[in-house]
Amino acid sequence: MTMELNLHGTPHAVATLADLQLALKQARSLAQCELWLTRAIDPEQGPALCLLRNGANAWLMYLSGQDELSFHTLGDEEADGACSYLLSNGQVDEYPEAWCVDVEQGQQACIAFFKTGGARPAVVVWEAD
Repeated sequence: MTMELNLHGTPHAVATLADLQLALKQARSLAQCELWLTRAIDPEQGPALCLLRNGANAWLMYLSGQDELSFHTLGDEEADGACSYLLSNGQVDEYPEAWCVDVEQGQQACIAFFKTGGARPAVVVWEAD
């Protein structure tokens, strides 16, 4: 199954796990980025996973697409403060530090999403929006 990966505004077709790993390696080279992985070209037609990265922090959002359910990651619920993320359009979003996970966990979630064809990854903890 081919998925669409959009790395900070640049689309890539991802047909194999090797394709995905190459794109994730490229994402690791960026200090900040916005990454979308979708099963369908239009995220509203199928599941989508968004990973925002700032340094060692990642924040993920899972969109189911069909039933409009969305989830975000939960990290250390005791963490204070916020983390800002630069989006591909130049906008800066800020989320609670308690919602951040390690970048490696975030990338493992991307791999799990790809391997399962778009199921919500179990490698991170999720909270419904």
